[in-house]
Amino acid sequence: MKEIPFVSFGNEELSFLPIIKKGDKILCPTCGKKHVIEHGTSEGKESDMLQFYKCGKKSYLAGIKGKNIISSFKGAK
Repeated sequence: MKEIPFVSFGNEELSFLPIIKKGDKILCPTCGKKHVIEHGTSEGKESDMLQFYKCGKKSYLAGIKGKNIISSFKGAK
């Protein structure tokens, strides 16, 4: 069975992270280039609950509830 990727953040942890908005550019830890932040959708409407960016053909999680989670990972630029 293939493992399911898992990540979790508590509300207190999120409160200390930098704000991120749709249209902001983020430095990709995978390729080192900047990519534009996009919003996910919830019930057909855009929401900042989950924010992501595209690098090549893949999408990566970048933010939760408007907070930049990339900055919380070791080695992130």
